[in-house]
Amino acid sequence: MTKGEGPAALDFADLMPDELRAALSKATLIGDTWPNPSPLPTGLPPVPELDPAILPDELRAWVTDIADRFSAPIDYVAAAAMVAVGSVIGRRIAIRPQTQTDWTEVCNLWGCIVGPPGALKSPVVREVLAPLRLLEKQAAETHSEEMQAYKVAEQVYKMETEVANGLVRKALDPKKAKPGELEAAKARLEGITQPTPPAAVRYITSDATVEKLGEICKDNPEGLLVHRDELLSMFSDLDREEKATARGFFLTGWGGQETYTFDRIGRGRVAVEAVNISVLGTTQPTRLTKYVRESLRLRDDGMVQRLQILVWPDIGKEWVEVDRYPNSEARKAAFDCFDRLHAIDAVAVGAEIDAYAGPNAVPFLRFDAEAQQLFSQYRRELEAKVRDEDMPSEISAHLSKFRGLIPRLALICHLANGGSGPVNAHATKMALGWSEYLEGHMRRVYASVGGDAADVARKILRRINKGDLAQGFSARELKRHHWSGLTGERVDIGLEMLVEYEWLRIRTIETGGRPSSIFHINPKAFEQNG
Repeated sequence: MTKGEGPAALDFADLMPDELRAALSKATLIGDTWPNPSPLPTGLPPVPELDPAILPDELRAWVTDIADRFSAPIDYVAAAAMVAVGSVIGRRIAIRPQTQTDWTEVCNLWGCIVGPPGALKSPVVREVLAPLRLLEKQAAETHSEEMQAYKVAEQVYKMETEVANGLVRKALDPKKAKPGELEAAKARLEGITQPTPPAAVRYITSDATVEKLGEICKDNPEGLLVHRDELLSMFSDLDREEKATARGFFLTGWGGQETYTFDRIGRGRVAVEAVNISVLGTTQPTRLTKYVRESLRLRDDGMVQRLQILVWPDIGKEWVEVDRYPNSEARKAAFDCFDRLHAIDAVAVGAEIDAYAGPNAVPFLRFDAEAQQLFSQYRRELEAKVRDEDMPSEISAHLSKFRGLIPRLALICHLANGGSGPVNAHATKMALGWSEYLEGHMRRVYASVGGDAADVARKILRRINKGDLAQGFSARELKRHHWSGLTGERVDIGLEMLVEYEWLRIRTIETGGRPSSIFHINPKAFEQNG
């Protein structure tokens, strides 16, 4: 038997004689000074309501119409619309948020819509993505026609090559060759150009291996939207050790400007000019809370913080049936907006090109004077928040991503509004409105992690008040009862919170094998929780 196996691996607290357990508990209560336990977190913090005024002018009526017809929160529609329209712009035009530096942001966004089952998240997203689906269909039809032309050109190339090779062979025959015939045959062969297969223009995909996604991005360096209905299933899959390459590719795609090269046996070398990936999906509150908690505890590599368009609105208690046709004028304006942006001419809107930025340079705009003043003031206030020592690290990390998010949103609003030239104050104020709104929803997400733990902690306190748990109890002892809501790792997060808030104290006991832990109950907990 090795160390840590067999009886030595049992929780020592379970093996202690009752007299020893009581003595330890009494010693703890008599010898220690206990503070008043801190109140446990209660409920979710409120979130700001979305003001339609922060939506691009060309999309506002369409967004509100969809929300009304589905009797769904406008937040769902607005978040999906911003990610979708940002994905269409992608790397076509960028923004440089300062007056002189080459700091550059492009328009791809990552978004997630949070709501309980049956909240119509998926139908709403499906409706919002209709303009992209239409562009995808039109591109597929064009590609099909181009492929037909390519196949004809390929056949012509093969025939011309065969004829030219025959002439070369004939010219090499000393019995049949004529003066100058060989040079003419070689020139003819060299003059034949092999046709290149047309690239498939794509706007959206739902499920692809990282290698296939790399090929799609190679043909679409301006950007692509990855849509997954249950987004966290994709994120959880990317967390697996064997998916490290895919995870790294997505993290590169979030920045939207970096090159990426795949070298694979069989596939050869695939060089992606720029990986620009937008992400959109939905999830349920319990799944999000669990994922965020595990991500912060186990990885904390900033994956969660990249979900910047993250909305978790309250669901109205009353449902109103709406049975009417869509607002055709609003829908046409929105579809026209998508159509205009996917074919936007950077020169026509006054974008500049940095001659020193290399072959992958992105045309860019800057803020006008008033907009620059607004953003610079916002940036000063944002950096003060990020550097606040009292700010939880995960919130600081999330807010730090806003320094790039707000210029992206300002550019999206500016271009979607039909603007040209420097990004104006009107679009910048829209982006600043998004900042305040999204910060409130982000804080709800992180608060939910503590709220879930608080729910478990209260269940443990109720068991203590009932007398089901005595001084010096162990986590193992608690888990083996299989009480509702008190199983597995949920017990551990609840105990961790109770220790943090001074309802319990933990004592580690060396057993000669694996150390054991027992929990002592703050006597004042009975007074406050009785």
